[in-house]
Amino acid sequence: MTLLWIASAFIRWVRLKIYQYEVTFAVYMLTPTEKFIFNSILLTLISMILTAIYVYLPDHLRTIYGHLYYYWVGERPFASSGIAAITTAFRDSGTQTLEVMYETAQNTAATAATTVPGL
Repeated sequence: MTLLWIASAFIRWVRLKIYQYEVTFAVYMLTPTEKFIFNSILLTLISMILTAIYVYLPDHLRTIYGHLYYYWVGERPFASSGIAAITTAFRDSGTQTLEVMYETAQNTAATAATTVPGL
């Protein structure tokens, strides 16, 4: 008996949410074809946004964290562990080039710092 009451309460809640959705977005005034088109576009947009959040947001947050860490500490953070993004496969050679440039700049700055006091 309780299970039947829970099921009917859940169905009532779903119908209320559908009614609120139709009234809020004025979908109840559309013809069935227009409702189908509107709901299809809305569902497509929501699924694209959720997919983009799932795919791109972690890498974007890692990049922002790297920038904030650099501005706060002055050094690049260690490689973050976790889910590797697809862009890391294309960044390996670029990262190695940047590391070489970073080390070269550090060596040049160290050499310049040691020669200036000697003058």
